[in-house]
Amino acid sequence: MTITLENGIRWHICPYCSKEFKKPSDLVRHIRIHTHEKPFKCPQCFRAFAVKSTLTAHIKTHTGIKAFKCQYCMKCFSTSGSLKVHIRLHTGRSSQLQYFY
Repeated sequence: MTITLENGIRWHICPYCSKEFKKPSDLVRHIRIHTHEKPFKCPQCFRAFAVKSTLTAHIKTHTGIKAFKCQYCMKCFSTSGSLKVHIRLHTGRSSQLQYFY
């Protein structure tokens, strides 16, 4: 369902929980939480994901390429998110990413 406010802003409302979204694509992604739909499938291991960017990050785990390097201990990771989580072990907070090939 979509509602338009007096100021012209359109809100897209989840039919399951009434959460509101400004973009229809955000609503579509959110609804997959309720329906358990996972349309993005890995061609190598057949794991499935609700969000395409999550599949893209997952596929990098199959390549063996670990392009994100910790500046503290030189351990490498296949995704920037994994590196960010790891860096918190050293600093307790987020840090700059070092990208290399």
